[in-house]
Amino acid sequence: MEMIDLRSDTVTKPDAAMRRAMAEAEVGDDVYGEDPTVRRLEEEAAAAVGFEAAMFVPSGIMGNQIGLRLLAPRGSELLCDERAHVLLFEVGAMSALSGIQPRPLASTDGLPPLESFRRAFVARGGYRVPTGAIALENTHNVAGGRAFERARIEPVLAFAREAGVPVHLDGARIFNAAAALGTSPAELARGCDTVMFCFSKGLGA
Repeated sequence: MEMIDLRSDTVTKPDAAMRRAMAEAEVGDDVYGEDPTVRRLEEEAAAAVGFEAAMFVPSGIMGNQIGLRLLAPRGSELLCDERAHVLLFEVGAMSALSGIQPRPLASTDGLPPLESFRRAFVARGGYRVPTGAIALENTHNVAGGRAFERARIEPVLAFAREAGVPVHLDGARIFNAAAALGTSPAELARGCDTVMFCFSKGLGA
């Protein structure tokens, strides 16, 4: 009997055509920027979310951690949802690797209220840990795969701009969110400073 594995959308496998394309792909030394296939992939990835450039990395966790490392200075605080992937499922990497202290904010659906971000914000100076960055997640994994429309995200982005705080978007499943909301990934990522998305989600489905 054939089994359907519903543990995660990451347990799917590439089909024969995908494997053939990988075997036949034009390759080069990516360290020197000489792999044309990786370059095309990065260009298409950047265009998909409306960004100037992209970098292909082995995992979503690495992508998130690079984004946080770029945005939040060592010894600063990251404001994020209390059930965010970067908080619960990334082995404390933001603290261990980048010296970032997480500041989890409560929510009912994965996106904390604007007032929570306002209250949690700490400016530089004094003895408190300053706010270094904000992390959003769309769709939100632990909140039941909730997709947040632009109208929900925009007030947080506007506050971040006003406060001078950069925003990282964990968009592992941003294409799912865009499809569910009838919009584009670029529209959902607009205004964020960094965004991560995964190709492994639903690969071969």
